Amino acid sequence: MLRYKGAQHFRERIVLATLSGRTVRIDEIRSDDDEQIGLRPFEANFLRLLEKVVNGAEIAISETGTSIRYRPGVITGGGGITHDCGTGRAIGYFVQPLIALAPFAKAPLSITLLGVTNDEVDVGVDVLRTVTLPMLRHFGLDDGVQLQIRKRGAAPLGGGEVLLELPIVRELSPIELVDAGLVRRVRGVAYGMKVSPQLPNRVVSAARATLNHFLPDVWVYTDVFKGKASGNSPGFGVALVSESTTGALLAAEVAGGARVPPESVGELAADGLLEQVKQGGVVDGANQHLALLLMALGKEDVSRLRLGPLTPFAVEMLRLLRDFFGVTFQLDADLADGSVLCTCRGVGFKNLAKRTT
Repeated sequence: MLRYKGAQHFRERIVLATLSGRTVRIDEIRSDDDEQIGLRPFEANFLRLLEKVVNGAEIAISETGTSIRYRPGVITGGGGITHDCGTGRAIGYFVQPLIALAPFAKAPLSITLLGVTNDEVDVGVDVLRTVTLPMLRHFGLDDGVQLQIRKRGAAPLGGGEVLLELPIVRELSPIELVDAGLVRRVRGVAYGMKVSPQLPNRVVSAARATLNHFLPDVWVYTDVFKGKASGNSPGFGVALVSESTTGALLAAEVAGGARVPPESVGELAADGLLEQVKQGGVVDGANQHLALLLMALGKEDVSRLRLGPLTPFAVEMLRLLRDFFGVTFQLDADLADGSVLCTCRGVGFKNLAKRTT
């Protein structure tokens, strides 16, 4: 049994325990928090989601909620599942663990998630759809990968709805992604819910004004939802994606609020995208930890990936991969641009429920 303390990286510990089949115990979960001791409602909600896609898991939570013992079961996947993510965290908080688990399920996953689609904390559904899911093709997951945005829902009341579909795979392919290339175009979407269509248009104008100084091929679409499809709260924002000559996709997103002018939202997103490009990685900061996890689970072959400066989530993922799977990475820093070349040998993790053809 592996033991940890504190509430940090709660999802990652539970996901890796499920994949490795190892029991994990987490103690002192916000034991000295003045506001709320123990598990937060969104963490309990995540455990309820896990029970819908994992069969036979045993979850024991102490009376105070400051300690949890998790014994994993079998990842089943399946279709026709619906889960209300609540409004404590956005849908992206729940999608990222599913992306790591679903490829090794007994059946392809098809799940409808309800809640907040875009906020200022978690990765938005637009980045998941345009960057995270396309990244999976490098690992051998291509056919059947889909995320549909049926309704948008801004914080704090949510009301959004997305459909996530993920296939299963026998084993993941090793990757060789070391050349970030040069940016050849930028695409994006400025969205709005229960707001004037002029707000997303102003966001687009501000983002283009910054990006057109560097390249001409910039196109940002507007996606304004009205009526029942616009959720329960007003909101707007933008997600920008750069595509390089080598196919690298990098993203930056900013969600606007009542006190944030749309021009500032567009400028902040454009500056964030330029910063991601400057860092020289093939994968952006929001997806670093997921890419490292999939590398470690790949075939017993060497995978190499160039990243920008490692995020705290990525650093903790490296530690957890060593604890659960015994995988260590070789990290070589490039002093020229600050990027990091990550190299590892996969553990050859196989989905025994997937027949070979």
